[in-house]
Amino acid sequence: MSHQWPGGLIRKTPPTPAGPFQDGAAPGVWTLDQMTYWLKQGLWPIAGNAAPVGLFAGGWTGSQSNVIDRVVIASAGNATDFGDLSQSRGYMGNGGSGSSTRGVFGAGYNGSADVNTIDYVTIASAGNAIDFGDLTVATENAASCSNYVRAVWGGGVGNLTSVIGYITIASTGNAVSFGNLASSIGGCAAFASSVRGVFAGGESGSSGKTNVIQYITIASTGNTTDFGDLLSERSLASGCASSTRGLAGGGVAQGGYSPNNIIEYITIATTGNATDFGDLTVARYGTAAVASDVRGVWGGGTTGSASNVIDYVTIASAGNATDFGDLTVARFYLASCSSAADAVQPTPTSSQMAFFAGGEVVGGAPTSAVQYVNIATTGNAYMFGSLTINRYNTTSCSSSTRGITAGGYTTNPSGHTNSIEYLTLSSFGNGVDFGDFAGTRYEFGSCSNETRGLFFGGNGGLGNYNNVIDYITIASVGNATDFGDLTLGVTGPTGCASSTRGLCAGGRYFSGGNVYSNTIGYVTIASTGNATGFGDLTVARDNLGGCSSSVRGLFGGGFTSSGGNQNVIEYVTIASTGNATDFGDLLSAVKSLAATSSSTRGLFAGGYNTNPLNVIQYVTIASAGNSVDFGDLMMTVQTQPGGFSNCHGGI
Repeated sequence: MSHQWPGGLIRKTPPTPAGPFQDGAAPGVWTLDQMTYWLKQGLWPIAGNAAPVGLFAGGWTGSQSNVIDRVVIASAGNATDFGDLSQSRGYMGNGGSGSSTRGVFGAGYNGSADVNTIDYVTIASAGNAIDFGDLTVATENAASCSNYVRAVWGGGVGNLTSVIGYITIASTGNAVSFGNLASSIGGCAAFASSVRGVFAGGESGSSGKTNVIQYITIASTGNTTDFGDLLSERSLASGCASSTRGLAGGGVAQGGYSPNNIIEYITIATTGNATDFGDLTVARYGTAAVASDVRGVWGGGTTGSASNVIDYVTIASAGNATDFGDLTVARFYLASCSSAADAVQPTPTSSQMAFFAGGEVVGGAPTSAVQYVNIATTGNAYMFGSLTINRYNTTSCSSSTRGITAGGYTTNPSGHTNSIEYLTLSSFGNGVDFGDFAGTRYEFGSCSNETRGLFFGGNGGLGNYNNVIDYITIASVGNATDFGDLTLGVTGPTGCASSTRGLCAGGRYFSGGNVYSNTIGYVTIASTGNATGFGDLTVARDNLGGCSSSVRGLFGGGFTSSGGNQNVIEYVTIASTGNATDFGDLLSAVKSLAATSSSTRGLFAGGYNTNPLNVIQYVTIASAGNSVDFGDLMMTVQTQPGGFSNCHGGI
């Protein structure tokens, strides 16, 4: 059979299928073999695979506009009306971001003053925007980018600022301080991968235009870091990105407001100077840009008068732009977002998801970021949401629907905390207050089954190593309740569980000085009472990681005074008692790592070797052996996060 004769039962040459989106076309009558061929080419329409959408909002027509236009990025054509902003706004330049479901638009000028208004829309449903909250600063031409979970705005003119603020897209509320750009500047081009947000060029007024490219790690907070330089100083360009490349197009160069058609690009995961990509179809500035992982699209701008031009490029292939169509209204200094840029990450609907919450990042600062991976695959972590506070030296446990993070060190307020919070694991989002412990503590252990979460040991400060076991009912918010006591007061233990038994292992206690423990104890989770001796670890140590299937408990890494950081992995059979048995080795000797599991795989993430690590590694729990590289956490380095999953051995 010739694949050049698809659908031949009707005619010899029906058109090639238009693409993998649900509104694509594949006319003709097809055999399964023919359909399979086009599926492999990525050209067969798939039900439920929504075409990537770009929105262009607000801007300046000679007065402020409230118009929101819609385009389907994969299909050239004129924009259609989507709805209206909550108020007419000009000078919104690059002030939009989005996820696969929501678009958010912030900043601008309403005809009398700069505004800090943030609006949002549901991308799948045309309609008017709804108030989301307020930015930290009222300003014009603030550049925005996002990584699906967070949208970040940086800088602005009118009210010239260096401030960076962020929101969590899935919620509503006012923006929170993130950090600062290298200087007070507005009119930057901005774009992002799932990890990094990039701000390129811009103008400060007094110092003129700049060629500086700077970046942030979106999942953390802090000031920008130098990335490299644009080909020349310019402002009022606009940016878009695939998962790997960021593009900046149009703008004005130093010395005036003559529009240019330059497109240049960077590789987001590296650092370095920009490279020439090609040219827009029309030289202009004040455009807005949207993208899928394949196409970058620029809309509007000014050539000296407002433009309605839309043009596009294929991001992976350098070259000049091609005409796409027209906006419904010619305008410039508009905002934009898309449903299918690299902001779009795998949705956390898998039955085998692992989460890593909080931790200590570069400079010793705690983070509120929550990251996730699909345990059944391998790959780097994506962002899930944020805890209510930055914290490290925390602990976590979970049911199949809720993840719990508790205690630890925080900077707001400074010191260790007694707060407990939870996340709903079926959808991206932020932590919600759950309750409190009776006293603050950090560096402690936890385990859980589907119903209860248990917390044990820990440091209450000033060497107060405690033997307390507390519990919560995961489905019901409230303060922790006393469960019983460990066999001795320890800090830095770890835990794991089956559906009936919870284990606590390792740690250190005080007896004229720090003494490292090899003790394993157990409790029956459904009851209350003191822990009972189970057996001993092969190596006495603290700050180790624990995870389990329903049958085996694994303990990996840690620290002991005689041997330093450890690479040991050992295991026990949870239903019995007895000493641990050697399982294998981690990739390196590491302490202060997170661990969690599915029923088949155990994951160990982050930690500290001679330097902090971002490595995720895994083992097959039923088969003894050394760990294998899984991928990386989003942070460059991360120690002392909490690890949990929706499918561990206690569930």
